Amino acid sequence: MKLRFEMLNKKHVKVAADLVMAAYQEENKLVPYLPMENNYFNIFEEKIKDLFVNGSGVVAVSGNKVVGFLAGYEIEQLWGKCKGVYIPLYGNGSIQKNRRKIYQQLYKHISDLWVKNNYTQHAITLYAQDKETIDTWFWLGFGLRCIDAIREVAPINKINRNISIKKVEENDISSLANVQNDLHMYFRNSPMFMPAQKEDPIQYLKEWLSKDNHHLWIAYDSEQKKALGLMKIEPSGERFITEHPKMMNITGVYVDKKYRQKKIGVSLLGAIQEWLLENDYKLCGVDYESFNILGSTFWNKYFTPYTYSLVRRIDERILEL
Repeated sequence: MKLRFEMLNKKHVKVAADLVMAAYQEENKLVPYLPMENNYFNIFEEKIKDLFVNGSGVVAVSGNKVVGFLAGYEIEQLWGKCKGVYIPLYGNGSIQKNRRKIYQQLYKHISDLWVKNNYTQHAITLYAQDKETIDTWFWLGFGLRCIDAIREVAPINKINRNISIKKVEENDISSLANVQNDLHMYFRNSPMFMPAQKEDPIQYLKEWLSKDNHHLWIAYDSEQKKALGLMKIEPSGERFITEHPKMMNITGVYVDKKYRQKKIGVSLLGAIQEWLLENDYKLCGVDYESFNILGSTFWNKYFTPYTYSLVRRIDERILEL
């Protein structure tokens, strides 16, 4: 297959949306409870229009046919102090035939421009069940960082009945100060090394809980009245999929390290599943870092990944040559 490359142009939006929609349909076949709505093509099209105007990228053409594209947003600081480019789900697509070669050549072509412009951190979000595409980007030097996962709302029976779980109201927040602070600081630890800044945990939780449709649960020792853990849900997450009206998303969880291995996390998750069922939600989502060993181990037991976000950092010394 002989390819030529063209920079992004509005004339390419429709065919790019077709490629993105086809990729979503492929993932939906393997994760059938991913939501599928009639307006998803229009959502993709609008997001691609914005990307093609405000982003940077290229399309691959074979003959007179667009067979793939790669486009991302240029970011001044991406997961660090270096400049980077983030390629979202709707920023990449390819026909099935020769998909590996098409992505390889697209990245070879556009990454040359990105690096010459000092964008040395590259990140891309892909569908988790597309093993060929994941493998292609792995061989291009990318490694896993973030996961989006989903489950159908359903009861969870493997819970600890000796742990008390309560849906939090504003007058409960003060008891969560230590747990929230530990959650926030947890991400600084090895092997995550995420530079979380200090915050007032009570003020943060009050502001968070005051937002529309934000809910929080606490696990506590009924004898000592001590908070052991928390879990939060809200209507939106990292992907457009998470905004589906029948879906809620877990956006924070922590269990006191002294009380782990007592099924506190699964007890919190079970309480949330009960609430979701009572309130007619069908889907539950979560996003997490792959290098969060405790977190990723827990979520992988109860959720199915549907996207992986991969990252590559190029040695910036190349700019000095």
